Amino acid sequence: MWPHDHMPLWATASATAFIVLITIIRVALTRHASIFGHLTNTVIALNASAAVLREPVVARNLAGVVPGGLPTVFDAWHWLTLLSWACGLGMALLHEYGPTRYRYRFRIVIGLSALVGLAFLILSHPARAQGLPSIANHGDWQFAVYFGLYTGLPAVITSYYFILLYKGALWRTTTWWERITVAAMVGLGLATLLPLGTIAAAGVLDLAGVDDAFRLTYTRVAGELASGEAGLFVYAAVVVVFIPTSAQAVLRLLRLDQESRTVRRLSPIWRDLTAAAPQVVFRLKWADSWHGSPRERLHRRRMEIHDAAEIVARYVRPLPDAVDELIDTVVAEADQEDMRLVAELVLAARYLADHGGEPPGEPTAYWADVPDERTLRRLWQPARSLALAPDYAHPVVAGRVSVGGG
Repeated sequence: MWPHDHMPLWATASATAFIVLITIIRVALTRHASIFGHLTNTVIALNASAAVLREPVVARNLAGVVPGGLPTVFDAWHWLTLLSWACGLGMALLHEYGPTRYRYRFRIVIGLSALVGLAFLILSHPARAQGLPSIANHGDWQFAVYFGLYTGLPAVITSYYFILLYKGALWRTTTWWERITVAAMVGLGLATLLPLGTIAAAGVLDLAGVDDAFRLTYTRVAGELASGEAGLFVYAAVVVVFIPTSAQAVLRLLRLDQESRTVRRLSPIWRDLTAAAPQVVFRLKWADSWHGSPRERLHRRRMEIHDAAEIVARYVRPLPDAVDELIDTVVAEADQEDMRLVAELVLAARYLADHGGEPPGEPTAYWADVPDERTLRRLWQPARSLALAPDYAHPVVAGRVSVGGG
């Protein structure tokens, strides 16, 4: 409800751009969220939209094309803000009543919020009819009711959060990230109540006919807070809470997160073993594979390595003497036994891969030791270098591994 600009454009536009950027990243890249996560994304998306409509340069341009001009733009801004608070109440209801029982209560809250949005349009009609920038400029009882509806829900929700906090229900069965989000919502509520309370007190002083320096100063401060600029910067500070999850989402998109890095480290092992036992690979459509979470890709990669290693291990044979002696010579004594197991697996994988995963001979065993993942990751490349070195090429003849070139 700003009557004019209070702060320079670069300051408010920068804060708005920051809010919108973090919102776009989080909403676009965290699609596998929980119910709480979906509500969180909805809250920040609604607040980001409200912040855009609040920006004077945007509001003035929209006023030229939106029926009703600035009062309608302000109604949309205030209604989106109110909807975000309604979703915030939904987060509290989710924790108190659970994912099933909270739904019909949340629908009631959203329905009431929709009715309040309609009331905003009705109450601001005099401002549109008189060509005023907002209902605040019109005043009278319409503004009092408008202001009461706009401030009532944040006050109720913040009080409700504190009741749940007192009861201990707010923190029950929540993750640390949910707790941080809820704490940010409580902080935003307190920060929102301050300017709203200031505006309300200014209105009371004005109605009481108080006409002194204190009342004039108080009214001026209230008018500046009504511009929404204070709330914009408070919300920008709250959005900082979402930077870590947004950064993680970007890392997942670029495959730079921890799970994706582990998948890459396992790739050489996976390639060798699945070339030997291609039947273990679960082929996904490209779209399904791309949209799968890094955790899902890592789990699938580990399962395929484990299954392929179990098959390959049935075809292991004693190492060539030259390779065995080389392990004795160049490998630390503590790692020699593990290196032999891994090298045997490497040779068996090459043998099976050379035959397209369908070897002509029978398995040498129906069960064999398979090194754990940590050992495979640590020793696979060294074992591969030792066992598959040119001097120790290993053509398989009638089930025997012979050393080529010597």
